Amino acid sequence: MFSVLNPFLFLRRNPSKAAPVVMVIMIAVTLVASVVTIVRSINLTISTLYGYNQYVTGITPRNNLTVDPDVVAQIKKVPGLGEMMGAHSYTLQIRTIFGRMMFPLFGMDEAHRAIMLERCGVRLVAGRAPREGQPEAIISSDVARNMGFKLGDFVCTPESEDNYAPVPVKIVGLLEGKVWIALTSKSFVDENSPITGSGYLLIAKQGYSQEKLDSGIEKVVDKSRARAWTYEGLLRATQSALVNLYLILNIVVGTIVVSIAFVCGLLSNIYFTQRLPEVATLSAIGYPRKDLLRRAVGETILFCAIGWSLGVILTICFMKAIQIIFLTPKGLLLNPFDPQALVFTIPLPFMVSGVAWLTLGVRLSRLDPVSIIERRA
Repeated sequence: MFSVLNPFLFLRRNPSKAAPVVMVIMIAVTLVASVVTIVRSINLTISTLYGYNQYVTGITPRNNLTVDPDVVAQIKKVPGLGEMMGAHSYTLQIRTIFGRMMFPLFGMDEAHRAIMLERCGVRLVAGRAPREGQPEAIISSDVARNMGFKLGDFVCTPESEDNYAPVPVKIVGLLEGKVWIALTSKSFVDENSPITGSGYLLIAKQGYSQEKLDSGIEKVVDKSRARAWTYEGLLRATQSALVNLYLILNIVVGTIVVSIAFVCGLLSNIYFTQRLPEVATLSAIGYPRKDLLRRAVGETILFCAIGWSLGVILTICFMKAIQIIFLTPKGLLLNPFDPQALVFTIPLPFMVSGVAWLTLGVRLSRLDPVSIIERRA
């Protein structure tokens, strides 16, 4: 049996009256978490698109077609450098939720392509490797799906505005692995695009972290003559680019939280008004008002906990359905289980409980149980 002060009692006896508050909180949690998940997909997309940067460091020239020999000499002296692989690349355009982004089709020697695949943990699952000097490429199956290509299609053509190459480049192999990558023959790119810039991909030697190598490379590279592309730099650039977007997101989430807290506070006060005779009677027979307030706030906290839990479940199911039905077939990225999205919803139940405590506390402090009982009688 529940005590009259147990917050579970109202939910047990009046589930239909508790449902509106629970549903409002559930919908609010779903709205906030869904918006944050979609915005956070930008981070996920960039980290996946350029995930190879965790395993290799890129060096590209500035105001030149090749990296300055003095810069190359300085790089070779950096501790931890394992392999320095030449790369001459074309550029593809990958579709994302927020528009198209550039993705490299690395032109590398056969031996270096093998090292690159091993380093990134990627393997050939269909077709064959590109032949040296031929307009052929191997790309990740996720990239092919994103671009709407299949084995045997041309990933680059002279007529394409987004995926240009002076000679049509055919997909001869598909790759699988946690890293997205696209590779072709360096000698083919050298021969057909002699006036485009070429650079290097650097790999840390065994037992030495890529992050330490990145740090060493950034210290020695003359930024006026070459640029170092590091994973840490990618993360910094991403956060810098998204700072205003996250500011807008915080304003939207804050507005939703305050609005829902106000609505739920009104609902709590409506239920309190409907139960005034009960509250007045309990107060008149000796129950302290602080205990009555604790019960009322406890009921709101219980509704918030149930609504938040149902909202989390609904969000995951909703985002998973969107991912399966709309995004995955197009090679677009979304994480339905993004924990950061749920963090944004945590202020909601606290705000609702705080509004309930404040408003109900004021009403209980002004409560006159005798007049209410007399009026009821």
